[in-house]
Amino acid sequence: MESSKKSCQLHIHVSMEDRPGILAEILESIVRCEWNILDIKQFVFNGLLNLSILLDGNDAGAIDPLRKVLTEYGERSGLKIGIYPWEKENRPDAPYKHRSVVTLLGANIDSTGLLELTRTLASRDINILRIEQLDYGDQHVIEIVIGTRQTHSSVDVLNVLVKFKEKFLVDLAVQDDTLFRRNKRLIVFDADMTFLQCEVIDELGKLAGQGAKMEEITRRAMNGEMDFEEALKKRVKLLSGLPSQMLDELFECVPITPGATDLVTILKYLGYKIAIVSGGFQFFIEKLVQKYGLDYGFANNLKIENGKVTGELEGEIIDAKAKERIIVSLAEKEGFSLKQVVAVGDGANDIHMLARAGLGIAFNAKPIVQKHAHASINRSNLELILYFLGYNGKDLQEIRELVKRKESLRYT
Repeated sequence: MESSKKSCQLHIHVSMEDRPGILAEILESIVRCEWNILDIKQFVFNGLLNLSILLDGNDAGAIDPLRKVLTEYGERSGLKIGIYPWEKENRPDAPYKHRSVVTLLGANIDSTGLLELTRTLASRDINILRIEQLDYGDQHVIEIVIGTRQTHSSVDVLNVLVKFKEKFLVDLAVQDDTLFRRNKRLIVFDADMTFLQCEVIDELGKLAGQGAKMEEITRRAMNGEMDFEEALKKRVKLLSGLPSQMLDELFECVPITPGATDLVTILKYLGYKIAIVSGGFQFFIEKLVQKYGLDYGFANNLKIENGKVTGELEGEIIDAKAKERIIVSLAEKEGFSLKQVVAVGDGANDIHMLARAGLGIAFNAKPIVQKHAHASINRSNLELILYFLGYNGKDLQEIRELVKRKESLRYT
């Protein structure tokens, strides 16, 4: 004889001021009424509990006893408890299943900004699945998990948010919501105007008395108006006769971008491999690698004879394609997926590198570069990259304290 019992599912939602023991008390009622837990999620926001439990039962007749027990418990304890039928067969698969993570970074992202952001996303049928505030101190950082009906790229979402970004002066990143988002292992920096706060070749041009000509060629090359290799060779030729001693003197004066030192220290502590891949000169990159304890450095080789720059290069030209090849080879050498690689740059010769990495960040970059990157930062602080790697303010404070403690032990 077939059983007359019909299985059913319930969604229990609990909210109110949090305290220890609430979940245990609710589970006691669930177990006593012989229901099974299929899914559970709980979080506490500013001391307020939000608990959801999906239950499965073998007898629809068991709903009323459970409802009675939970209702009485809620009245005694002052909890708000909702009990809702969950008819799986009438619920289609989640339509917004293609997920990405949008990280917003600004001095202050106010209510008006959030309103426009949510309207912009909704107008494109982009659903917000989760919001979390990562920091609200000197920086206001918000992380939003979004979902779409169709597959999309990070550039697709960035294009949707272009006007919002420009209007509210925020930096943002869009990344696939996968396990690799918070499991980056290799970071590759461009040098000039990224790790360094100047164009070294322009500074050399000034020393050679060719400053104006040099800067104009550099500008055209970085904006993608001129072939990089052609521009590089023209600029190097302008350096002919420059004493090599001046290169040493210039290195001592080259400004490092704010946040670079702290970023490198933190990433080294976290076990990252760190590289500089530059269209500049190996003479300077080797010194940076030694000074900051980096793992790799690649750049062009200036030919020097009799203590003077000849105006020629030696070896392979490090152009856009070479930069791309280098990050691929570094990932392979270290055993990392390209999804675990972060690339940071500002010029047109960085576009291929940024696009190939799991997270490509356009740092104070030209417009043409920002169109091809997964993320952009338009402030001179490299340490802000840590937020795009998924760390929140509390994480960073803890990491800084651990690094500081480690450094102090070195000198005791």
